[in-house]
Amino acid sequence: MKHYLIASRLILAIILSSSTLIFSQKHDMVMDHPGVHGMILLGNETQYASHLPLFHTPHDYQVILKIKLDEPSALTYQKDRVVHPENSMYTLEPEKFVLPSIMNDITTFKANIYRGHFERGGELIIKDAQVEITKVLYFHKLNMDKSEGNPCDYILFGDQKQQFLAHQILNRPDFDELSKINIKNKTIATSLQNGEIAIVPSKAKKTEILSEKCSGHKDYKNINFNNPEIIYLEFDELK
Repeated sequence: MKHYLIASRLILAIILSSSTLIFSQKHDMVMDHPGVHGMILLGNETQYASHLPLFHTPHDYQVILKIKLDEPSALTYQKDRVVHPENSMYTLEPEKFVLPSIMNDITTFKANIYRGHFERGGELIIKDAQVEITKVLYFHKLNMDKSEGNPCDYILFGDQKQQFLAHQILNRPDFDELSKINIKNKTIATSLQNGEIAIVPSKAKKTEILSEKCSGHKDYKNINFNNPEIIYLEFDELK
C-alpha cells in the first residue's frame, strides 16, 4: 500500500509538471525549414509516434505524439503486426513539414508506413496514410551545449492496455531508447488514459561510457512493471 501511494503521488505530481515543460516550448521556438521527420510508430488500437531526433536543425526536437491513422491504414497496420509478431518496430516516413508547427498549426500529415526502419531496409506496407495528431504528449528542443537534468530519466506514456517508456533526451551526447512495458498497477496505467505522461526518475552510474551510464529499468520499483521489450535503441545518431 505504501509503494502504491508513493507511486500515485509521484505520477500525479510529475504529470502536472510535465504539462508545463511541454507547452513552455511554444515561446522559444525559432522557425525551422521543412524536413522529413522520421518517427517510430507504436501501439496497436491506440497509436503513438516518437520522432527520431538528431542534434542538428531541423531535427533537434524530442517529440512524442498520440495519433490516429485513417481507418484503412489502421486496419492494414494492425493486421501486419499480427502476421509479423516477431517485428516490434514500425516507422513513419512523413511528408515534409516544419516540426514545431505541430504545436500550433499542423494537425494532420501524410506518411508512408514501413515494417522496420524506413532508412535501414524497412519494407513499405502503406503509402500515404493519413495521420491525425490527437495530442502532443511531449515536445522539447534539444540543446547540444547545455547540460540539463538527469540524463537517465524516462518518459512514461500509453493507456490502460499498452504502456511505453522513452528515454528523455537532453544534452549531447545522449541516446534514443523506446521500450514496451506492462505496468502491473492498473491504477497508474489508467492515469495515462487521457494522453498524460510522467517523467520516471532513474540514476546515473559513474562511468564515461554512455551505454553503461544509466542503471536501467531496475530502479523503477515504484511503478512496478515487467521486464521491458526494447523496440528501438540508438546511440550513433545522437553523438
